[in-house]
Amino acid sequence: GRMAVIAISTIATLFAFAVYHFSGTSRYVSRACNNVETYLPAHVVGQDLALRQLVDAVCEHVTDRPTSSSSSSPLEALGLGSKKSSQAASAAAAAAAAAAAAAAAASASSLQRKPLVISVHGPPGVGKTYTHTLLARALYNTDPAAAGRCPGEGCRGAKVLYGASYLESQRSSQLAAVRDAVLDHLHSTPNPLLVFEEYDKLDCESRALLRQLISHPELTNTTVNKAIVLLESNLGFLELEELLSAAGGDKRKISPEVAESALREVVLREWRRAPCEGLTDTLAFMSTVDLFLPFFPLAREEIARLMEVEVAVYGHRLAPHGAVLVPEPAALTWLVGKVNFAGGEYPLEGAKQVATIAMKYLSRLVRQAQNELAQEQERASKKKGGLLAAVG
Repeated sequence: GRMAVIAISTIATLFAFAVYHFSGTSRYVSRACNNVETYLPAHVVGQDLALRQLVDAVCEHVTDRPTSSSSSSPLEALGLGSKKSSQAASAAAAAAAAAAAAAAAASASSLQRKPLVISVHGPPGVGKTYTHTLLARALYNTDPAAAGRCPGEGCRGAKVLYGASYLESQRSSQLAAVRDAVLDHLHSTPNPLLVFEEYDKLDCESRALLRQLISHPELTNTTVNKAIVLLESNLGFLELEELLSAAGGDKRKISPEVAESALREVVLREWRRAPCEGLTDTLAFMSTVDLFLPFFPLAREEIARLMEVEVAVYGHRLAPHGAVLVPEPAALTWLVGKVNFAGGEYPLEGAKQVATIAMKYLSRLVRQAQNELAQEQERASKKKGGLLAAVG
């Protein structure tokens, strides 16, 4: 793929993005819902509340809705299709059916013109980026587990925009590039997935474009009804920690409504600190967000589960030599103890340290074991060859 650093604005802006373009599937696969429902929960640890809502929302969104309730004629649907029906009755029925059809079409159009917009919040390292990566694999690949790098080859429909600052001298050369790139993606992709990371840091011009794409796509001659838009942010992690502490660390005691209310409030407060539009417009834009999903801090036992998975990855390297890696509970506890919890209940960097710690303490040991096993197999093979020669 190729990468272009572009600005999301029609005038000079303080926010830039790295936008990645890839070739591959741009339509949701037929089993997208099933993929999302099975693949994401199997890999994301500690975020059951967010995943349940995400799965339900995505499954409803990718399910085709009928545009009409029946293939029969309006008169037949009203029981007036007989040739013996009076002309007046036929005319009245036709008029009523036409009005109903128009109302249904208008309703369907209203329901289908809006993309699915989900705002995802939580501290770094708790699975937000991992989740949208798995979502892309599930939406665009029949077998998500066999997908290549994604977003990337195999799921061209996904586009991720990463926030990055750039120098003032570069503004003029970056004026409307992101607008063109995003619109091109929406125009060329039947079923797009758009991910905006750190969206709470958008400047006014960037917010205006995002608001226009979601609230008024007709102004850009864009059809976004099939799109899924993920807005990701670290904003609200303190509020989520407070909710979790109040629940005694039990995430099951936190309702979706309570978490959503806290996140909506913090986003509104943050956006009102640097108002780019009137309060009415801000509220209208926030109303287009279908869900505010909480990605909570990870508890020690969840870090332990992730460490166990990481250890298993190293264990797979021994399988070709006929060996297995079975860590003792004390060894896993020791590895988890290397994660920086800073004296608190939750790790400062979420799960980011898990892979690094496993690499530090397992990589060399596993390579040594591989070499020893390979040498042992070689000696056994030579010995077997010598015995066969002696017998011969």
